[in-house]
Amino acid sequence: MQLTFLFVVLIVALLVLSASSHTAKQESGAPPLPAEAKRLEAWVGTWDAEVSMMGETSQGSETCRIECGGHWLVTEHSGSFLGGPFQGRGLTGFDAAKGTYAGVWVDSSGSPMSLYTDGRFSADGKTFSAEVEGLDPTGKPARFEYRSSFPEAKKRTFEIFQLAGGKKELVMSIRYSKRS
Repeated sequence: MQLTFLFVVLIVALLVLSASSHTAKQESGAPPLPAEAKRLEAWVGTWDAEVSMMGETSQGSETCRIECGGHWLVTEHSGSFLGGPFQGRGLTGFDAAKGTYAGVWVDSSGSPMSLYTDGRFSADGKTFSAEVEGLDPTGKPARFEYRSSFPEAKKRTFEIFQLAGGKKELVMSIRYSKRS
């Protein structure tokens, strides 16, 4: 009798745990990761960076990782610029409602936060671009294009073009090489 009672208690406990575990998974589970979010993995890794801007070249490094259940790319850049230390941080994710990528960039240059909501990959997946409102070198409002290219797994480039009067002028370029 005592063994039967313990067996029944064990079965009931397992059923309760199973039901509560199943309910918790349903309630706390995030929506499935869209295929577009997986494209952000092209940035993942630690990269050596050669930055060219305003006639100067400097060195830096960048670490990129996926966080928040695979939905967000977190970018951390460090190096030097104009003789001083430089730090930058970015977030990029896929906005399923708009069908585009959204992102934000902040850095130690003192410029305002860059924000975009229209990021897109090319059909072949080797180029990503987004338009950004910002300030030109004189501090006046300006429009820019951010473009990342992935010619191969261990190489990528990032370029910023200023868009003005129907012209596109390269204002910064970073060439990245992935560490092992």
